[in-house]
Amino acid sequence: MASKGFTPQKLRGVMSFLLVAIAAGSAALFIFALDGVRDYSKEVNHRREDAEASLQQISGLQALKGKLSESESLVGKANLLFATQDNFQGQALTDIRNYANAADLTVANTKFESGDDGAQTVVVSFEESSVSYSKLIHFLENIEGNVPKMQVSSLPLTHIKGGGANSVEVKDIKIRIYVR
Repeated sequence: MASKGFTPQKLRGVMSFLLVAIAAGSAALFIFALDGVRDYSKEVNHRREDAEASLQQISGLQALKGKLSESESLVGKANLLFATQDNFQGQALTDIRNYANAADLTVANTKFESGDDGAQTVVVSFEESSVSYSKLIHFLENIEGNVPKMQVSSLPLTHIKGGGANSVEVKDIKIRIYVR
């Protein structure tokens, strides 16, 4: 009679089954781990791409910041070209009197007018109606080169008979002031 225990054939069958089960389990575990590694590598790749995009944005912003800081001096200079509504009268009168003094002329009267187009104009008259042409030219050059911008819009001149080649009679000079 044969014994009912493990026989070498049954043991071989169990061992074969265990070997196949372990191999199948290992393969399943390997596939599961490989899928997890793939997902993780995709996440890492997305984060790397986001970091590169952020770095490019930061580089662009730093370049823009550099350009803005370089432009600040230009903006400041541009702001000087035009007077503001608050300060144009006082600044214009000071500049006109300084330019007249530099040209050895004396301002007698000034008055402000608003034009039809909203432009601000100052009307200037000198103490003496007869002035030296070269002094007048010096005064006008200073006005035209002024910052904030001023421009002569009316200059009534007449030659004085018997007053010499360098003397002219000047009526009220209208100077336009550019205001923002």
